[in-house]
Amino acid sequence: MIALYRKELRALAPIALLGMLLMSGDSFIRPLTQRYDEPSWTDIATYVRPEQDGPLGWMWIVLAVSVAYAAYPREHDERTIELLHALPIRKSSIFLAKVAAGWTALFAIAAMLFVTDAIQSNLSPASLDGDQWRLGVALELAALQLALCVVVYGHALFASVLRLFGLIPYLALIFLTNVLEELLPPLMWVDPNELLAPRYDGRALVIPWGGLIAQLGAAALAYLLAFLAWAGPAERIGRAIERLRASVAGTAAIGCAGVGGVFFVALFALGILIGGMPEDDEGEDTSIAVSEVSTERYVLAVPDALAARAEPLVADADRLHEEVRVRLGADVGPVLVADLTDTSAEHLGIAAWTTLRVGLAGERDPVQLRRTFTHETAHAFQHRMIDARRSAASRFFIEGSAEYLAKAIVPDDRALTDARTLAVAAWTRHRMRFEDLADDGRLRERFDPLLVYTLGELWTAALVETYGARAIGDVLRAMGRADAPRDLPPRAYWEDALRAAGYDLETVLSRFERMVAEHAERERDAIEALPRLGGGVRGRDGAYLLLEARLDRDLPPGARVLARIRSGPDARDSETQAFEGERDATDPRRLVFRVHVALVPSSRFQILFSVAPSTRGWAFSETWQWATR
Repeated sequence: MIALYRKELRALAPIALLGMLLMSGDSFIRPLTQRYDEPSWTDIATYVRPEQDGPLGWMWIVLAVSVAYAAYPREHDERTIELLHALPIRKSSIFLAKVAAGWTALFAIAAMLFVTDAIQSNLSPASLDGDQWRLGVALELAALQLALCVVVYGHALFASVLRLFGLIPYLALIFLTNVLEELLPPLMWVDPNELLAPRYDGRALVIPWGGLIAQLGAAALAYLLAFLAWAGPAERIGRAIERLRASVAGTAAIGCAGVGGVFFVALFALGILIGGMPEDDEGEDTSIAVSEVSTERYVLAVPDALAARAEPLVADADRLHEEVRVRLGADVGPVLVADLTDTSAEHLGIAAWTTLRVGLAGERDPVQLRRTFTHETAHAFQHRMIDARRSAASRFFIEGSAEYLAKAIVPDDRALTDARTLAVAAWTRHRMRFEDLADDGRLRERFDPLLVYTLGELWTAALVETYGARAIGDVLRAMGRADAPRDLPPRAYWEDALRAAGYDLETVLSRFERMVAEHAERERDAIEALPRLGGGVRGRDGAYLLLEARLDRDLPPGARVLARIRSGPDARDSETQAFEGERDATDPRRLVFRVHVALVPSSRFQILFSVAPSTRGWAFSETWQWATR
């Protein structure tokens, strides 16, 4: 038995090595393309992100099928099965050795993926997103991957009895499960790939026990049928297949079946491809061909199709860089790599050390594009000035000062006034205090996390008006000094940072409160026009959860009402989903949100209702409230 197991492992070694390279090859490529401290855990292991059940699951399915088809079919093709049966080894032992060797090969690939992702994730401080590698969640995700391998291997071992014919029913089943998922979402468990669609309750991974048990039960049946076919009385099926393959008619039939199977798969893949393609944006060419453009301070990756849109930004990039540098009193630093091909729906831009990404395709306004570019350039300077000494208490200032610099260097008085109006409305209506803003965990727990941009910008403006234009750079250097104390409470952290810069926190806070009061008085009518919102879960409509928001006054012209949902305070910003409401036909101050139950992150979740006065810009939000679906 042991010798047979070793023989099977030797036969599977090439597939295992190929699988390791396929799954973990990025660990060798990433050091050549980016710094290890830039990507976060969810950048490295995208399968960690909620509902991400696509590429990784299919890669595991292909590997499991390949390993299964290298078991008995290989023995029959190489005519070694007769030798195995002639040895004094029971057929059940042969079957168990092949199953054990297949599992070992797949588990080795999974172990390599786990180790390489863990090493890469722990080399990165994840300072941009704040997500850190967690052993418990990583192990649970690895266990689900192994469960998928066990399930698919069993089905593939059974399908391999009929060689190519065996795959055709499974391809039809895949198509059927995709249709069922669209029509009847509660039946998503039928698809084994759903095991790798992470869902979270807060920061805890929700294990799909119902679907997992059902899948393992079906796999156990597949293993039993495979044993009967390959090692039991039904082995004559395999002999019949061999005789069929040896005949001319059989060869033709298998060839036709193969062509038909390939045609079916091609049609299926084409349907998925066409269905998933985004609609053309006013006929604009969105080709992914990219050219590299260099200036004195940047190397920019520009999509060829959007070169005309990028031209004004490229021409102005060095000036924006110099403006930020002068206002921060910083050294020039290294040349920055600016990727203008970003298409993320989670952010307008992102930056770390010497790299920044800005979504050129999604931004048509050249003024806003330059402002976002300036904001991310400011972040690149901040990273060098603060290094690893940034704190959760500094987040509002990191984002707020970048926003202040962007609006000061690329001015827009109307946008600045509107943003501050919404910030002041939140500050006054919710009776917020400095501790609410400075304690990022406290802010995220109750309030809109995006307030770090608008309130942070206003607080930075108070700092500059109190101590001058160089104050931002002075405070950043004080925060990043080598002897700065660690783990201080938020208020003590800021008292220490401002004292080290030669400033006083109470003086800045006094100026901030005066600016809030002055702006509230100037924009009283605009603030009064913003409705207050209440509401919650209204009920169910089939596969949809109905949320309801009630307004205490009419909406301003052009305003929208949004509902954001998340699993809890620990959810990342990218895990928060936003939905736009529809007016109730019977009551214009009542809005209804239809949320598919598959998009609700957990049985108990949070809702945040917001009013956005325009299609662009910021929103006024109420506080987070708990709800149950």
